Amino acid sequence: MRIRRSLVLPVAMCLAAATLLTTAPPSGADHGGPFHDGDTALLYANIMTGDGAAGSHLDGWLNEHNSDTGFTQIGGFLLYHRPFDCPFGETDCLITHIGYCTEADADAVAFHYNPYYEISIDPRLSYLTWKYGFDFYLDNYQNGDAIIPMAATQALVWAWFSDPETGSTVFSDVAGGFDDPFNWDGLSPSAHTDTSPRVGFHSNEPSPHQWTGTDQELLDGATQAVYDLAVEATAKAGPWTLGQGVGATGVVLTGANGPIEGEIVTFDDGSDDGINVVTDANGFAAWPAGATLATAEGPAGTYETPGDTSDGEEGQNIIITIGEDLVVSINDPAPTTTTTTTTTSTTTTTVVPTTTTTTVPPVVEPPDSEPTPTTTAAGVTATTAAPTTTSLVVEAPEQTTTTAPTTTTTVVAAPAPDVAPPANPQIAAPSFTG
Repeated sequence: MRIRRSLVLPVAMCLAAATLLTTAPPSGADHGGPFHDGDTALLYANIMTGDGAAGSHLDGWLNEHNSDTGFTQIGGFLLYHRPFDCPFGETDCLITHIGYCTEADADAVAFHYNPYYEISIDPRLSYLTWKYGFDFYLDNYQNGDAIIPMAATQALVWAWFSDPETGSTVFSDVAGGFDDPFNWDGLSPSAHTDTSPRVGFHSNEPSPHQWTGTDQELLDGATQAVYDLAVEATAKAGPWTLGQGVGATGVVLTGANGPIEGEIVTFDDGSDDGINVVTDANGFAAWPAGATLATAEGPAGTYETPGDTSDGEEGQNIIITIGEDLVVSINDPAPTTTTTTTTTSTTTTTVVPTTTTTTVPPVVEPPDSEPTPTTTAAGVTATTAAPTTTSLVVEAPEQTTTTAPTTTTTVVAAPAPDVAPPANPQIAAPSFTG
């Protein structure tokens, strides 16, 4: 993300913006809805430096992106969402979100309320931009632990959305197979001083104030996280469903690509906090004794803004993914189990043999009398021989019986389908000088 700094100071002096950014951040989180088409959100930036939210990004370059310009703030950034029923000028009703850039080659414009509209997006990115949203940021930004996964999430948004949809070349121009994030496992990033083409995260000043490790540890960690999160997002792609398990002994969390492992299901047993159970490799979490409801949060709708100013000045496209609560009652019916029986049916066809009868003409025997002499006028006696009779005996052909092969049809019964916030925080507006 590059924030257009030329707009920061003049706009920041406006009373409304100054009032917003000097008060405590509004409550809410990425699951805090509802979010509607046309709702507006404002991009936060430090009013003096133009930097984005503290602890949400690293300052540097990815591959050869923006290699001829200054560093880019790579990661998520803070947005203030104004619902339709939130009067302008009031801050208590604003909801805080984390957004990610979907247009790598444009600058973001701060301090403008821009409308957002629901879009269809790669389900892997739906998961990532929800998972590493405001709740995650709030829990991890102060110790620097939000930076690496949020920088890697932004990298994957560029790889899987910005490059194919807008024509940017953050990943698509990288050679040697490294245009594919799944080939980044164990990749050592190029040094910033290396000659082009470089690959991975590199910088001469990457460390934000919250990072406690070395610069190289940050760059190495963010580069490896591109691969790690690509694998994670594929396994946990949305949408998610939570359903009663077989026998009603527990619930099952499932995503687009199968069971969802390692996510929290909260069971309501009447206590203040409920009971948290982590799903196993089958997406299963058992009902604790006395629990009546099970709730898990998952990714829902994704919304995008063109990011332009009210004056029509082009800005950077930004997306927000909203979460939703998935709920199952202990009284919900469990999927039924079905016994599958395979029946074999044999059909036999018998062909009756055909008999062919050939009729042979009778044998004609020659007469027994001697030849009769004939006298001609010249007195010559001639003897006329009796004609020779030839008897032809034709043997009838052998009778042939043809039996068609046995045809066996196997009918297999089709198997029945396997039916199978935190409290809204009030924190001081994060700011830092990048």
